[in-house]
Amino acid sequence: MEDPREAVRAVAATIRPGQVMTYGEIAVETGLHPRQVGRHVAALEDIPWWRIVRADGTPATCHGGTAPSLLAQEHVPFRGRRVDLRALASTPDPGRSPGGTA
Repeated sequence: MEDPREAVRAVAATIRPGQVMTYGEIAVETGLHPRQVGRHVAALEDIPWWRIVRADGTPATCHGGTAPSLLAQEHVPFRGRRVDLRALASTPDPGRSPGGTA
C-alpha cells in the first residue's frame, strides 16, 4: 500500500493554479477519509495546500489561515468567504480528466 501522505502529496501536486479540489475529492482518489486527507494537508508544507477546500468551498485554516489570499492571487472565484465551486466546475481544467470536479 502506498504511504497515505505520499498519496495526498501526489494528488495535490496535480491541482493547477486557479483550481481547487475538496478534501472529499482527494479522499476518493487516495482511498482515505476526508479527515485523514486534512491531517496530511496540514502537515505537508511542500504542496499547494491552499488549493484544497472543504466541500462547501471553505478554504483551509491551516498554515496560518493564508489560503484565501493565496487563492485570490490565483483569481479563484469566491462567493462571500467561500470558493465558488460552481463557477470553477463550469470552467474546464485541461489538466484534469472529464468527470473530475474542482
